[in-house]
Amino acid sequence: MLPLFVDMTGIEVVVFGGGAVGRRKANFLAREAHVTVVALDLVDGFDERVDLVRADIGEQLPHLMERADLVVAATDDRGLNDAIAREARNRNVLCNRADGLSTFLIPSVVERDTYAVAISTGGRSPAMARYLRLKLERELDGRYDRMVRFQEDLREDAKCRLPSQAEREEFLRDVLDDQIIWDLLESDTEAARARAMARMAGRQ
Repeated sequence: MLPLFVDMTGIEVVVFGGGAVGRRKANFLAREAHVTVVALDLVDGFDERVDLVRADIGEQLPHLMERADLVVAATDDRGLNDAIAREARNRNVLCNRADGLSTFLIPSVVERDTYAVAISTGGRSPAMARYLRLKLERELDGRYDRMVRFQEDLREDAKCRLPSQAEREEFLRDVLDDQIIWDLLESDTEAARARAMARMAGRQ
């Protein structure tokens, strides 16, 4: 599968299944998309942004899927999940399912102020995806956010001073490889900037 970051604004997601798995997936997607959860029984803890609909999925499946851009099959009935996935395929709608092959996956995500890292094992080991997420959460500390902001500022200066895209990319990579700049960002941003600008001037 091709990993992508997608703007989910205005996307309609229907999650079939009101258990713990459906809740986890619905709450994750509701951060960006409009999510409706459909089930006869619903556990507590759904995000307040999620619309909850009590309905018999089997009897109303085509109607319930009419406006869906994405579908999640998270019921505890494999046969029903098969029917949901089949209906989604017939409508050319991407479907994530908790118990079988999916046409889109929901990754484990490490989120910081300026970047995000998504992790997937392709469904082979959700436990390993979680393990890697927890490991990265411990290791990715605040200095990486500082460097992202620093690089963002340097890119604007580089656009004015370095004529080619290739030169700008090489300069920004050089900054990332400069351990002294990394160290200076911990305590003296102006000194880090002065060193970076000196590197840039040497390229002009």
